Amino acid sequence: MNVRAARRTWWNLAAVTIMGALALVPAQPAAAQTGAMIQPVDGVVTGVLANRCGSTDSDHYGVDIAANSGKAIGAAYPGTVTFAGWTSGGGNSVTVSHSAGYTTRYLHMVQAPSVGAGQTVGQGQLLGYVGSTGNSTGPHLHFEIRRNNAVQDLSPAYGCGGTVTKGAPINLPFADLPAAGAVTERFAFVNTAGVLHVKDGAYTPWQPVNAGGATKTALGGNWIGWIQSGDFYAKDGVYGGWLTMAGGGQVRDIAISGNRFAFVNTAGVAYVKDGPYAAWQAINSGGATRIELDGDWIGVIQGGSFLAKQGIYGGWLTMAGGGQVRDIAISGERFAFVNAAGILSAKDGAYTSWRAVNAGGASRVVLAGNWIGWIQSGDFYVKAGLYADWVALATGGQVRDVAVNGQDWFGFIGSGSFHAKQGLYTSWLTMAGGGQVSDIAVGG
Repeated sequence: MNVRAARRTWWNLAAVTIMGALALVPAQPAAAQTGAMIQPVDGVVTGVLANRCGSTDSDHYGVDIAANSGKAIGAAYPGTVTFAGWTSGGGNSVTVSHSAGYTTRYLHMVQAPSVGAGQTVGQGQLLGYVGSTGNSTGPHLHFEIRRNNAVQDLSPAYGCGGTVTKGAPINLPFADLPAAGAVTERFAFVNTAGVLHVKDGAYTPWQPVNAGGATKTALGGNWIGWIQSGDFYAKDGVYGGWLTMAGGGQVRDIAISGNRFAFVNTAGVAYVKDGPYAAWQAINSGGATRIELDGDWIGVIQGGSFLAKQGIYGGWLTMAGGGQVRDIAISGERFAFVNAAGILSAKDGAYTSWRAVNAGGASRVVLAGNWIGWIQSGDFYVKAGLYADWVALATGGQVRDVAVNGQDWFGFIGSGSFHAKQGLYTSWLTMAGGGQVSDIAVGG
């Protein structure tokens, strides 16, 4: 893709005065915090400064990251929005000012930015969505970093055709810029009034994100999703604006993984899309009751069988048939299901053999990182991999839902309260008490 972006006229319209020629300044200070900034979006590199990956453009001051229209763009570092609006060259654009003289710029968003000038933003916070507005020939993010208005040399961290992952550290040293301490742990719960509460970090205050009516929540990447009155809503981060992903009052299950969204309607038709503004794709003809996403894998329970496919357009695999499947989970290349007898089976790899990890009685399974967790007779058990010993985390027969994440966080609902802890042998924290918790999720 040869994308034309970030012309000099853009800077005039953005009220940025550039005196003389802009010299490229390598980001190689003596005392630097490597990786303090994070990647703002997922995608493929199609231009790095003057190198347009097939042509040369001396007026190009950043990196172009090609991505599907509608992909979420996050702030590379905490700061203050100094410009948010339209320019003829950059289209819908945002400029964020950071400490130590740094600024970052994000161009060509599909619609007006999600933030306004003067607003303080956190690392990873939603700024807008990938588009092709302004001087552009295809959907992509033009991203640049400056310090004291001098363009920073991004070429050590980006190469033509390379892929970048949203939220990953940018492998450059940043002078005088401390690590931002990006949140890796997100917690959510729905109470009996249907109010969804979310927070980033175990010891921060809860933030309500709706007024009531929610029945289920899901976390994936920076996205928060929930079912409310049969509709699917989502928001990019705790403070992002909410989007109606699917209306009509027909949604019965949802899932989110990264920038992929899925839901099952009351007819059992499963829909999936990549990006909040992409079109939904129906992936079956009906009969599904549950959907799971992780990485590129999509799994459903349909007719009591566990079906999975790799990618929206991949072919279906019957992971477990016989009409006996009651719950499923996917994490990376690990798959798990619970059958009607409560036997939990798991395997690593789509084509490997299943291994039973209990003798029966399970009702729910969750996977994250290397962890396998399940509810059995109202108790919460986990094991670190297929062949590890299992550990009883919460006993007493009161556990009604569980959650696990890759940062060794474990959560459960017991007697209507939300309890969580990090690590097998630490003490439980009461995240939300009062006996009113009806659904939980742990992300990160």
